[in-house]
Amino acid sequence: MDFTDRLACSGPTPVFSPDRRLLASADGYRLVVRDADSLAVVALASCLDRVESIAWSPDSDHLLCGLFRRATVQVFCASDPDWACTIAEGPAGVTAARWAPDGRHILLTADFNVRLAVWSLVDQACQYLRGPKHAATGLAFSPDGALLAVLHRSDCKDSLTIYDSATWAPRAQWALPTADAADLAWSPDGTCLAVWESALHGHQLAVYTPDGECLASHSGYSQMLGIKTVAWSPSGQLLALGDYEQGATVLNHVTWSPLAQWGHPGVVRGPPSVVAYSEVVEDAARGVVAEGTQPPCMSRLGSRGGARPGSRPGSRPGSRTGSPVKQQPSPTKHLGGSPSKAGQELDLEGDEGGELAPTKSRYVVAQLPVRLPALRPLAGQPNPKLGVGSVAWSHDGSYIATRCDSQPTAVWIWDTATLELASLLLQARPVRAASWCPATNRLVVCTGEPKLFLWTPDGASCVHIPLPGFRASGLVWHSEGSSLVLTARDAFCCAYFG
Repeated sequence: MDFTDRLACSGPTPVFSPDRRLLASADGYRLVVRDADSLAVVALASCLDRVESIAWSPDSDHLLCGLFRRATVQVFCASDPDWACTIAEGPAGVTAARWAPDGRHILLTADFNVRLAVWSLVDQACQYLRGPKHAATGLAFSPDGALLAVLHRSDCKDSLTIYDSATWAPRAQWALPTADAADLAWSPDGTCLAVWESALHGHQLAVYTPDGECLASHSGYSQMLGIKTVAWSPSGQLLALGDYEQGATVLNHVTWSPLAQWGHPGVVRGPPSVVAYSEVVEDAARGVVAEGTQPPCMSRLGSRGGARPGSRPGSRPGSRTGSPVKQQPSPTKHLGGSPSKAGQELDLEGDEGGELAPTKSRYVVAQLPVRLPALRPLAGQPNPKLGVGSVAWSHDGSYIATRCDSQPTAVWIWDTATLELASLLLQARPVRAASWCPATNRLVVCTGEPKLFLWTPDGASCVHIPLPGFRASGLVWHSEGSSLVLTARDAFCCAYFG
């Protein structure tokens, strides 16, 4: 892999334009637009305040910058540097801003969700819709952009409204049987949408047509915490659910019954074909200092040395068809304990301001059974770290990557053809981001270190980032899959695959 120099960035994550030609980022009050291939600056703009969000219009011609502290959004034109627009909502405030699919309307959610304003960039007209139930969720356009689905709540009852995005008039509206609807998601073909219940009210999900007909309802279990995340497969024929009970369920679109149900136990014993890759962190002077099978708090290094400036890819230890490499015993290895409270807070927050010891990582293939480090939820604190909080499909639906919040160092990769666990990635530090390539079955993982971890069906490897002090904590793929943006606390860089 090739890496660019680090570039200044603060606030929102840099975003590629839909046509893949440009890359927009924010540095304080300044908006920077670069060529996606050369990273040469092609446009600059100054905003009224610090930029909190960036969004490209679907036609890649306009950029929306959210300045929520000022209850304002600013819009700039990529093709006409002299054109600019400012929308101020005044006392109503702004908590979320998004583009309509036509690229000529902007939807603004007011503070406390009191209203949804639709602003036109063509004639400066504004229409007000009913306030949505949620600011960031519960609102989505259909894949073809013709319809807008919005969750509403009135008199302690949920309802769903379908709006025509051409006229913004309601096309259909119906009451929901939910006690507290959490979110909704359109199927990739736009023929139906899923609505699920808040986790506090059980494992409940329903599928509706855009006209309000209920196609099916699914109830996993009662008297237990429910759904945490939902993701449609690229084909729309499968629907994956992650719940608070450490489980993932895959529903089929014919009967809407479970096709597979996967648990995330603390000890993985099979199937025999699974390949478990464990990260081994090595120090030139001290040897092995951390492994992916030990608690997260033990993988924190206490040295004050800077990050290793060199870039040396890790070895590929093996694959399903290769010979596994056995783990060597480590003096710091520990399989049975739970991390302390201080260790939980330190690793889960990432501690990006600290320094890293000069280390390098590589993968080894762990022998089954393998025990996964787990965090024990702290009593008396809200939003406990538990349940499957991330479910992601590969570009062709062949694999699903899941991550359990109580096992922050592990990424589970499931094969949808066999409906079994295909691979397991065990990191030395909590996973900060994991994302599939949009063009191939390649998964990239970053853990807040100057390293990237790559997985494909052929094996897994580690790549060291040759930028001193750059700790990758987020990533964004180019839509062609040939490159990606890596983000750190105050900088970003681009990585290119050879």
